Amino acid sequence: MPLETVQRLELLVRLMVSLRGLGRGSVLYLDGRSEPVLSVPVVSRRRSMAVLVVQDGGGWSYLWDAAHRTPAGSVRVAAELIAGVTR
Repeated sequence: MPLETVQRLELLVRLMVSLRGLGRGSVLYLDGRSEPVLSVPVVSRRRSMAVLVVQDGGGWSYLWDAAHRTPAGSVRVAAELIAGVTR
């Protein structure tokens, strides 16, 4: 498994633990050919929100709803923002 995939996986597991601490569940998908994706149920709708870990100039970040980004070093902040999504 490529090192970048392992790093993404580790960061998503940290986010899962933080979300769990806030009472939110999540499911981690790790397809054999693609990067890991965290699926977080949206409270007010019957859908899930995908959370990715992306690499940018400043390091790793959590990305969700295609527009929201938080540095991976701020996992608790990311978890609180993701847990607050109700739409």
